[in-house]
Amino acid sequence: MSKKENELLVKELYEKYPYPSRPRSSKKELLNYSTWVAKIIGHGNEFWNKKSILELGCGTGELANSLALCGARVNAIDFSHSSITKAKELQKKVKTNVQFEEKNILEFNSTKKFDIVISLGALHHTIDARKGFAIATKHCKKNGFVIIGLYNKYSRFRHRLRRIVLFLFAGKNIEKRIALGKKLFGRHPSKSWLADKYGQVHESYHCVNEVLKWFNEENIEFVASKPKFATPIIDELKWLLKKQNAFFVMVGKKN
Repeated sequence: MSKKENELLVKELYEKYPYPSRPRSSKKELLNYSTWVAKIIGHGNEFWNKKSILELGCGTGELANSLALCGARVNAIDFSHSSITKAKELQKKVKTNVQFEEKNILEFNSTKKFDIVISLGALHHTIDARKGFAIATKHCKKNGFVIIGLYNKYSRFRHRLRRIVLFLFAGKNIEKRIALGKKLFGRHPSKSWLADKYGQVHESYHCVNEVLKWFNEENIEFVASKPKFATPIIDELKWLLKKQNAFFVMVGKKN
């Protein structure tokens, strides 16, 4: 199957099951998302105030709206029409001024540059995460921040095995994968969560050293990470053994 066909399947998944579609979406609850990200770089929500922010792969808009509630000027894109629709519905509910657009990350091009570019959990579902990262850095101002979250090559190992099982028995049929994943690996009240975890037909895996190389190639200075690490591969294997941190975040500053 070609990369383009994989991309179309990913889009099909998120059109039917917009993600994350979180059930808790009051202003107070939304602010938990911006707080979580701000803490990675040692700040509180005041960090976002008056910053221009681009979010690549915003899903149903929880983080984008959260950042706007903190005083940021936010542009957010996602290639799923269903996700953008839900993001705008949330926007009306909490009364923010986020600029949501239905666009593909890998095709995004703007003359505008931003103080902060964020992409959490989206690049690894594109057909070229490295290209997506280059697009993120291109749209970041000098001395601005790039914040990306990816699936880890090592600590995602258990889920990778599950994906192999699902592929063997259900192929790339989204509904069959969801049903089989739910039966074999546990239930969850959210159908969007189940679809993202078990119906997903394409995801890539990355490690700390790989992302540090990306940073170096794009003239990005490493600033912080979640979780923190001292010796990348060793620490990443520890994440695997502790059954945590299959998703990791890296923050850099553009020189």
